[in-house]
Amino acid sequence: MGQVIFMDMPAIIAEYLPGISAESISAAVEDYQPAWKVIQHTWNNETLKEIMQGKVSVPDDVINEAIAERLKSEADGGAGEAPEPPVTELRLVSRENGRLEIFAHTKKLGRVEFSGTIEEFVHKAEDSHVTYRVRERALKDHGLASWFFSRISMSMSQKLFGKLDLGESLPTSIKGNYITVDCRKALEQSELARAEIKGCRLLDMLEIENAVPHDGYIMFKTKLNIPQEIQVAALDLLLRRHTQEGN
Repeated sequence: MGQVIFMDMPAIIAEYLPGISAESISAAVEDYQPAWKVIQHTWNNETLKEIMQGKVSVPDDVINEAIAERLKSEADGGAGEAPEPPVTELRLVSRENGRLEIFAHTKKLGRVEFSGTIEEFVHKAEDSHVTYRVRERALKDHGLASWFFSRISMSMSQKLFGKLDLGESLPTSIKGNYITVDCRKALEQSELARAEIKGCRLLDMLEIENAVPHDGYIMFKTKLNIPQEIQVAALDLLLRRHTQEGN
């Protein structure tokens, strides 16, 4: 998920732990393998810093590139028994007024355009879902809507969770113009779900409270929910490392 310069990450973390050196952190994180390797692989330095600050900005071109790669991968896989994707082109545009516009070319309906808002984008320990409200040209083909938003939801959050295998689509509920995608199934297969620190998964430590489109990017409001026992253990380890260096 980007080019990670390993030694920069302890320096970033040191900004939030005054008095603890980056060298101490670099040595201490070795005690938390393989979780640290997953962090290194999933988040680059910029993303880690943004997560710690509580706001992660994801440009439209990054999301659209992730969508294009996913479509190409599915099209290449469709040559065998797997069904070919019903969409040959899919991209989104974020607007300053909070609208998210979606443009697609489908095999069944031809060119499709619609506009709406992200009503909810939530990820926490027991719930991960995205609710999109279509405000113009609502999709009447529920199967296509499910396919659209499964891929859009995961491509929007790829910077936070890494690339995930969706299968055909994610569980989707459609009520009127509200489309809700249940992302839990896909996230449970992520590297963040498999990596633990003292029995607590990295996936459950990262929270997303909402996602708001702006002009050319989507801003995610994030939170690190690190259990108290891990904070205490990590701080104790860092302090001991730091003290040893000073002697």
